[in-house]
Amino acid sequence: MAQTGTRFAARAKRRRINRWLNGAIAVVVLLILIVGGNLLFGGEPGEKAVDRGAKTEAANAKRVEVETGASTAPAEEEGTASADEQSEPADETSESNVTETPGPPGSNVEKEIVNPAWQPIGTTQSEPHETVFQKDSVDWKEMLDAVSYATGIAPEEMIVWFIGNNGPNKAVATISQKDQTAHYKVYIEWVTNEGWKPTKVQKLKQKP
Repeated sequence: MAQTGTRFAARAKRRRINRWLNGAIAVVVLLILIVGGNLLFGGEPGEKAVDRGAKTEAANAKRVEVETGASTAPAEEEGTASADEQSEPADETSESNVTETPGPPGSNVEKEIVNPAWQPIGTTQSEPHETVFQKDSVDWKEMLDAVSYATGIAPEEMIVWFIGNNGPNKAVATISQKDQTAHYKVYIEWVTNEGWKPTKVQKLKQKP
């Protein structure tokens, strides 16, 4: 009888140990599943929420753009573009139409330049205009201003070799930069009430 009680107690003890081991194994497996799940899928819900928020915001912006017909681009960028466009000189609109032709073989002309964007420079003179080739005259000064406009050389930075008649209301000037690194022959014509306008520039190989 005592042996039967001992066996019963032993079996009961093994059952308790087995239950404890099974419980510990279940806890370990559960922890492994939790940690593994976090490693594999960690952060995904948050990322999905952010993604959904971005898509919703983009859809709302698109709907506003369609309904109003207005661009959703930042106003600061639009302002910058407008300022850049306004700062462009008007005479650059036809820059692509500028033609440069090599001078005749054996001549002193390196190339000939024609720019359709050139405009009359304006004048303080009244009509009828009379061309005056005197250095202290208003007409002389305005002719130099037209030459400066065509070549980009300021009048005070020029050596004027010659300005003379080239036909009715037309003139031609031969000039160099003051350091004599560049030389030009500039053709100009008078436009009624608007002043002298460059028509052609020849870049020379050497000073005249």
